[in-house]
Amino acid sequence: MESTAFKKIGLWMDQSHALFLGYDKEKATLLEDFPSLIVSRSRIAGEGSDTTLLGTSPGPASNNEKKKNNIHSNQLNAYFHQLEKKLMDKEELLLMGPGVTKTHFFHHLQGNKHFSKLKIEVVDADKMSEKQLLAKVKQKFSSPS
Repeated sequence: MESTAFKKIGLWMDQSHALFLGYDKEKATLLEDFPSLIVSRSRIAGEGSDTTLLGTSPGPASNNEKKKNNIHSNQLNAYFHQLEKKLMDKEELLLMGPGVTKTHFFHHLQGNKHFSKLKIEVVDADKMSEKQLLAKVKQKFSSPS
């Protein structure tokens, strides 16, 4: 991603992928479609659909919910760390997307001292076409803030 020239970035994200959009000299550009590291279903050999091991072990039930939450949380943090590497030297960020992933990422950035000077605006946005995203980024950054 050639984003070093772009100091203003639009980021549309959900749990499956993130779209980086740069803004410079009154022009918005799609920079990268970054796939997520989050795997919705991963099984090891011998696991059933609820990630319990198949077999005749009469022992106590495992805590599958805790295991699933830990796996998801670790994947989400790894995804956020990869995204933040791409935002290191930026000045402004328009953070868009459906659901709560963008809000979690916003709080993740707020907790990182490297992003204390990054000006962030969070906007709810459903899935949009590339042209709609570019127009939204251009509208945000071209108007005086």
